[in-house]
Amino acid sequence: MDSFRFYQPLENNWYYVTDPLGFQSLQQYGRLIDYLIPFWYGVTWQGELNEQSDPRSLGLIRELNLPVLAIVHNYSSPAYSTLVHALLTDNNLRQTLINSILNMLRRTGYAGVNIDFEFVPPEDRPYLTRFMTELYQVLKPEGFLITISVPAELEDNPRHPFSGAFSYPELGAVSDQVYLLAYDEHFAMPGPIASIGFVQQVLNYALSVIPRFKIRLGIPVYGYDWMEGVNFPETLSYRQAVERAREYGVTPRYDEAAQEWTYTYQVNGITHIVWFEDVRSFAAKMAVVRRENVPGIGVWRLGLEDSRIWAFLGPLQIN
Repeated sequence: MDSFRFYQPLENNWYYVTDPLGFQSLQQYGRLIDYLIPFWYGVTWQGELNEQSDPRSLGLIRELNLPVLAIVHNYSSPAYSTLVHALLTDNNLRQTLINSILNMLRRTGYAGVNIDFEFVPPEDRPYLTRFMTELYQVLKPEGFLITISVPAELEDNPRHPFSGAFSYPELGAVSDQVYLLAYDEHFAMPGPIASIGFVQQVLNYALSVIPRFKIRLGIPVYGYDWMEGVNFPETLSYRQAVERAREYGVTPRYDEAAQEWTYTYQVNGITHIVWFEDVRSFAAKMAVVRRENVPGIGVWRLGLEDSRIWAFLGPLQIN
């Protein structure tokens, strides 16, 4: 049975955004990645795809013979929720989008697709499930992988403003892989990005309603800097977080309860609170992955990580 199967080696998948940091990491570590998940295809109001790939990345991916799960996302319009609502609820637009994805995969030869829709209105829950069902029915016969990124849930709450549209059991039934975005535990206010307790809770719920072999745990490798009086944090790479602490003469503290690093500093009398990930916090999350026998991970995102993570990952993939 699936619950007793031990998944080894680990499937090591990374999200990718085209920028210098990401490309540099792809050059250095791409050979250690199982699937690259690039943020490359925005949806349009016509149900078509706005391609955002770049030739250098594509050339390197081909050189590495690296399988791709192309992200289809709704960040191509500032009206995120309105756009995705129109595409999911209109039968003609939904079919046009599915055909656009099929044609893209046929043209590119990618391994499959990763659906990353955010700000989906909770009332569109049945339409998101219908879209994924119809997408699965079209793509599966042609051998493509159908995957989806889902927001962190601790329980099923159809009325939740951010995650209510995502039915874990229904989406799991019509997906080959479900990526649990078990991070951004705190965003509007300072706090751990993905405390170990939060990660365990998200995974516990997912394992109760999604087949284990389909689950990929989303793991963050970035940091956030919250400035007092500002609603949204600044995203930091691991290196930026470390260098900022050094610049302001503070020593980061490892929070044992959260299993993450944090520090506080001041600029012109304004307080900043930083939380960030490194190889130690990554290893803590990987211990959960191994203990729960989850077959793979999806890391957000390539280029932001502590480079020591790659030395840590190597033995897990080959032993």
